[in-house]
This record gives sequence, structure tokens and C-alpha cells, in this order.
Amino acid sequence: MVALELTRLSGKGQVVIPTSVRKKLGLKRGMRFLVVGVGDTVVLRRLELGEETMRLKQVLIESRKKAEKIGFTQKEIERLIHETRKGS
Repeated sequence: MVALELTRLSGKGQVVIPTSVRKKLGLKRGMRFLVVGVGDTVVLRRLELGEETMRLKQVLIESRKKAEKIGFTQKEIERLIHETRKGS
């Protein structure tokens, strides 16, 4: 299936996927994409959230709520993540 249209890059780095392409590929608002750039080519690959990804997302949401309840700031969490990754 080939869908071919022209588009532009906005000043904010946004690209509009033309309506005809969105309809042909069944793309909906809020869908996520992996963006790959190679040479002069940019590829968008639709990501579909599976059951495992949804569970991970829920764990992250719960973890953030607990961290906020304890009083951790976003900056503290980022510092702890950085320190943990350095130790690995």
C-alpha cells in the first residue's frame, strides 16, 4: 500500500500527515510513532501499545504518584535515575 503526498515542516518542527494518507493508513489522533532518520530519509513507524507496555505504563503512573506523595521533586527523581544508571 503506497500513500504519497507532499507536506512541510513547521517552525516548531511539526509535520502534518495529509488527510488522504491518514485515512488510507487508519491513523488516529494521539497515535504514537517511532521516528527514524537515515541520510535524507525520515521514517515514521506506528507504535501499537501491547499488554506489556500498558502494564509498564500503569506501574510508572503509580510510581510517580507515590513519589509525589512522599515529596520527591522531578529534579530529585532525575538525579536518582542518573546516579543509578552510573552505578550500573
